[in-house]
Amino acid sequence: MSTRFLSLIPCLAVVALCAEDAKPAGPSAEVMKRGQAVYSRTCIACHQPTGMGLPPVFPPLAGSEWVAMSASIPVRNILQGMQGAVTVKGVTYNSMMPPVAGLTDRDIADVVTYVRNSFGNAGAESGSEVTEAEVKAIKAKYADRKTPWTADEFKKDAK
Repeated sequence: MSTRFLSLIPCLAVVALCAEDAKPAGPSAEVMKRGQAVYSRTCIACHQPTGMGLPPVFPPLAGSEWVAMSASIPVRNILQGMQGAVTVKGVTYNSMMPPVAGLTDRDIADVVTYVRNSFGNAGAESGSEVTEAEVKAIKAKYADRKTPWTADEFKKDAK
């Protein structure tokens, strides 16, 4: 083995360590605490303290593929609600989630962040912190929407 190659090994180790450190940090404890408080006053009755929902009426948030998708989906679900059939973890639910009134943009950002980082959720987009700016942008994009969403509409417009 050449000395040139051996001299690269420490450099590669440093690069690997830096890559580990470059992973985005999860949400702050304060955001999670606020999100849990919002969840406890607005979501817990239907989705339960464990996030497991109440089959066959209210779907689980725990391990839900919908939670792992773009933050736009849970934000819009909170803002305009959702109706009709939705399949979560292989089980079809067919009911209505009404829009959640009285939440600030920060409340929505915090509760979506909390759900996406709780109950064992760790999908492609979960793990990150949803910001008030993201919520404002989603609200602005869909400001004309006055009716609840369907699962098919979410699938067509996942961002």
